[in-house]
Amino acid sequence: MSFILYLGKVITPTILTIAVIYGLIEKKNVFELFLKGIVDGEKIIIKLFPTLLALLVAVGMLNSSGIIEFISNKIIDIFPFIKVYKELLPFILLRPISGSTSSAIGTDLMQKFGVDSSLGILVSLIMGSTETTIYVVSVYGSKIGKKNMKPVLILGLLGDLICVLSSILYFNLFY
Repeated sequence: MSFILYLGKVITPTILTIAVIYGLIEKKNVFELFLKGIVDGEKIIIKLFPTLLALLVAVGMLNSSGIIEFISNKIIDIFPFIKVYKELLPFILLRPISGSTSSAIGTDLMQKFGVDSSLGILVSLIMGSTETTIYVVSVYGSKIGKKNMKPVLILGLLGDLICVLSSILYFNLFY
């Protein structure tokens, strides 16, 4: 374990040193390239800011309005066998939209029920196997300027659903 901690402390400075040495060997102006990268990154951030802000506001509104809990209760009414996973439903519903919100919900579940509990293990499985699909599609869609991202979104959400169901199946089979 101490080797991994040591590796975590030295990996970033090592990579930066190797990049600088490589740039010097190739006779490139490393500092100028570094500054150019910063300027290019700044342009990308400015272009993506409206999309990111809209997503953050939307997630905040969904959380505050209680619509996630309402949808969770309606899902349980329609599919009563899901009642076992009632605490997981807000996490599962918000995972495709926001990684930070789903992480906060997952952390809360783990603190409430324990990391080794059924819910803690399921949160870990779902978090590791799914993606923040709506976030990724909206950010990349706005970056490339593509207007029709509907097929990509549908396939991504279908993949997330398959991952959630597979995580639950895996948990029920092996735990």
